[in-house]
Order: sequence, then C-alpha cells, then structure tokens
Amino acid sequence: MTKTANDDLAYVRSLAEAGAAAPLLGGRFLVWWGGLVTAAYIGHYLIATGKLGLGMEALGIMWGGFIVLGLGGYFLLAKAFPTNKPGQSSEGNRVSETVWMAAGFVLGSFFIGVSIKSFLIGAASSGYMWSIPLVLGVYGIAQLVSGEIARVGWLKLAGFIAIIFVGLTVLIIDTAELYLAAAFAAACSVLIPGILMLRDEPSGVV
Repeated sequence: MTKTANDDLAYVRSLAEAGAAAPLLGGRFLVWWGGLVTAAYIGHYLIATGKLGLGMEALGIMWGGFIVLGLGGYFLLAKAFPTNKPGQSSEGNRVSETVWMAAGFVLGSFFIGVSIKSFLIGAASSGYMWSIPLVLGVYGIAQLVSGEIARVGWLKLAGFIAIIFVGLTVLIIDTAELYLAAAFAAACSVLIPGILMLRDEPSGVV
C-alpha cells in the first residue's frame, strides 16, 4: 500500500473509533423514566403503609396516572429531541436505542399480560409485585449493553447495581420495603446515569 492509502485508512479508522465512543444521547429519557419510576415506587410504599392516609384504591389511580404521564412525557421528549445532536448515528447510540426499545417492548408485553389477568380474576395479580425484579433485570441488561458498546464504565456499574437488586428484591418480595428498595435501585441505575449522560451530551453541531 502507498503512504497515502495508509493515511486514508488510518483516518477512516479514527472516524469509526470516534463514532463508537460518541456520547450517548438518551440521558433525557433516562432522567424522565428514572425519576418517574423512582417517585412511583416511593408513592406506592407510602400508600401501602398508610403513611399518606389513603385507601389502597389510590394505588390504581397512581399507577394509571404513571402510565399516562410517562408515555405522554416520553413522546413529547422524543418530538422535541434536537435533530442536530452530534453522534446520533454512532454505533453506541444505535445499539443503546435498540436495546432500550426492546426493553420497553418486554415490559409493555409483561404489564399488558398482568393487567389482562387482573381483569379476568377480578383482583390485582401478584405479577405486579413480581414485576419489580423483572424491571430491574431489564434495566441492568440495557445499561450493561449500552455501557459496553459506548465504553462507559460507570454505566456498566449502574447495570450491575440493577442486577444485584434483582436478587435483593426477590428476598423481600412480600414486604412494603420492596418498593423502597426498588426506588433506590431505579434511582441508581436509571435516574442518576441519565443525569450524568445529560451532562456529557454535546450541545449541538460540532
């Protein structure tokens, strides 16, 4: 090969490596869902333990509001997402977007199934309680994959924290403290990483 060809290959390689290491751009979505899930788990604990003086029917209202607010906010954030963000087509961002999309489909399918079963039996299914280890497991996988592809060590750590809490929440599955543990895990594995990702986002075209 000529020196010019070698230089060209080196340049292309450097561009590819820079693209793979581009900052992840999903921080705003992690902050939204992480904050909302954390607040909902805390709210569930406060209602279930009677600390708010509300009946158990308030749980259904709260989680119904969570769905409406969560999806509404998500679609607004997606619509308002800047189109000039550098790195949107990077390998890291494409993989992270795909794995989180898959995570959303898994959780959506699970909760639809649990909701249908609850309707059929006329009472809240125990699947809602067991959803917490599943949710944390999905968070863990998504963060581990995103952190690995983007070469972000603290994001992989967030994934491991979520996975550790899968087992811990199973141990306390029949207690009200389950929801406090879930809130802590969601904050550590989704909310805080989202804030850090927002901090590292480029502001516009470079």
